[in-house]
Amino acid sequence: MNDTFRNLYAFNLGYCEQLMEDIPQEELLIVPNPGVNHPGWQLGHLAVCTDYAMKSFGKEKRFSEEWHTMFGPGSQPASEGSSHPSKQELMKSLREGHAAVVEASHGFSPEQLTDPNPIEFLRVRLPTVADLVAHLMSTHEAAHIGHLSSWRRQTGRPSLFQ
Repeated sequence: MNDTFRNLYAFNLGYCEQLMEDIPQEELLIVPNPGVNHPGWQLGHLAVCTDYAMKSFGKEKRFSEEWHTMFGPGSQPASEGSSHPSKQELMKSLREGHAAVVEASHGFSPEQLTDPNPIEFLRVRLPTVADLVAHLMSTHEAAHIGHLSSWRRQTGRPSLFQ
């Protein structure tokens, strides 16, 4: 991966941190409208998706099966009052996942990036490791960060950019 993707990835993390800065723990699982995924799920999902990038780089996953069940593709957000990681734990996990992906990305050769995407259900649209990791570091994260921004507006918070 190149520095452009690492810069976008850092931008995404910084933007996510800004979006979450004023969200208190007690509002983490609020669903303002049907079908809206709350911040607790969004953060957990982004954190476990760092494992998909790590897998692409031939590294071990960092998160437990419990986290993958709770936040992985196809999972459903937990309801209020359920057992759920704290905002602090979610943000720490996301930051550590980002750091691991960035570190792993430095040791990967251009030839290895042309290897087939190891995630079968995404291989049709993202055929190579480079395609998958670029998606995870940019478009996938940006989409979920957009959901966080929308959630903020739906709960009466102002836009960060005015």
